[in-house]
Parts: sequence; structure tokens; C-alpha cells
Amino acid sequence: MHVSDEIRPEEIRAQAAALIDQHALGVWTPNGADRRAAVALFDFLETGRPLSAEQIRSALSPAASVSGANADLLRLLHGTAGLLDAPQAADSRDGRDAVDHVCLLLDALALSRPAAE
Repeated sequence: MHVSDEIRPEEIRAQAAALIDQHALGVWTPNGADRRAAVALFDFLETGRPLSAEQIRSALSPAASVSGANADLLRLLHGTAGLLDAPQAADSRDGRDAVDHVCLLLDALALSRPAAE
């Protein structure tokens, strides 16, 4: 698979950094669906294995489990899965940096307090 213009590591990194900042500044408080997706992926990360496209897709399926999740978060996770489907791009310095930022975001969301719903 070729990396499309939509799945550029620099954009994924920037999107992840923006969501990290929004969360840290209190501009965005993750809801239950955001946290469920993050916790599912955080559980994969705790195994010590690298994040994979299959893990992301598994966490986002069925769609009902993440219904109501932040659209930017879902777009970021789908983009990250696409990046991980392109090993050459994912293994590049920029690709690894992008995935690292996504993992930092997942850690922050999984460990955050749930928003009052």
C-alpha cells in the first residue's frame, strides 16, 4: 500500500500533538467512548509489543463501541492504522515519531479521569 496524502506521518504527529495539548489544557475532556478506545489500545501497548494497524482496527470495532467518540481522535486513529499499513513509511524516523505521539495520547487518555456524562 502506498501512503496517500491523507496519511502523512508529519500530519499524524501534528494531530496527536494538538489533541495532547487540548487535553492537557482542558480544552477537550475525553468522553467515555474516547476513553474506551484509548484503554483498549493502551492494553495492547502494555504487552510491550508495538502498535499495529490490526490492533487499532480491533479497538475501533464494532463501531458501536466508539460511537460518540471525538471525530478528530477517530480520524487520527484511522490515519495511524493506514500509516502502519505502509511499513516503509511507518518505519521511517517521521513515522516512528508520529506513532510515538499517538501512543503518548493514548496513554494520557487511558489514564485520565472520565468526563462527567
